[in-house]
Amino acid sequence: MTEAVSGAAPASAPAPRLAFGIGPDGTYTRFGQVAAFVLGLLTTFAFLPLVVVGALLYTRAETRFGEDPARARTLVNWSWLSITAPVLVAAVAVAAVAALKG
Repeated sequence: MTEAVSGAAPASAPAPRLAFGIGPDGTYTRFGQVAAFVLGLLTTFAFLPLVVVGALLYTRAETRFGEDPARARTLVNWSWLSITAPVLVAAVAVAAVAALKG
């Protein structure tokens, strides 16, 4: 087989977009390290307690179903709210960051 040799340089493909906080070599950037640490702390301190609260509310509701079903349903609703609120807040935050980043 013969290949044509030309003096023109081949068109380079655009560089792929890097993930947030990741450098071109695949390691965390300094900013990425700080952001991961801070967000990890916030998740642990802000969202984990809400999961515990949700579990406690649901456990309390199980003991109330026999004597007061209306109150038990309210406790279950609050338990669902306490575990879904962080997910909704995170989804809104991700959407806002994506919209601002363009």
